Amino acid sequence: MRTLGVAAAMVAALGAGAGVVGAASPSAAAPSAQDVAYLQAAHQSNLLEIATGNQAQQEGRSQQVKDIGARFVADHTKLDQSLQQTASSLGVPLAPGDAAQKATDQLARVPDSQYDRVWIPLQQAAHTAAMQNGEREIQKGSEAAVKQDATNAAPILEQHHALLNQASSQPGG
Repeated sequence: MRTLGVAAAMVAALGAGAGVVGAASPSAAAPSAQDVAYLQAAHQSNLLEIATGNQAQQEGRSQQVKDIGARFVADHTKLDQSLQQTASSLGVPLAPGDAAQKATDQLARVPDSQYDRVWIPLQQAAHTAAMQNGEREIQKGSEAAVKQDATNAAPILEQHHALLNQASSQPGG
């Protein structure tokens, strides 16, 4: 039950991150509200995955969780670099990673013996939310560069989700 509470709190914090910062200042070519919301939420998601991936490398009980954490750090760092360039070129401000800090703080309170059992479903929920955010952008976004970021992220997020599903089916996962 504690696992679901931590996961729900993290996904809620992630979703709240999208509305924290207002849209870019108005201009003739201002991105749509959908594009801004995607950029802000995807940035928060990337920061969360980088922070919790780093933490998993230190705190994970299984080598599998440590390895997945390392992959998340590498992949989400690359995704976020591209996303930040897109946001900057469009004048979209991105907030710092408050959700990432909350997530790592919550995970730090999980007993060591339960870390992997809490981390995996938490990551599954976060990746599901990120995939839904990307799909919304691909379907409803208007800015080509933002839609391209979402399109580029989609297969990576799907690979991560598959890794997490595999890890959850392992004994102890």
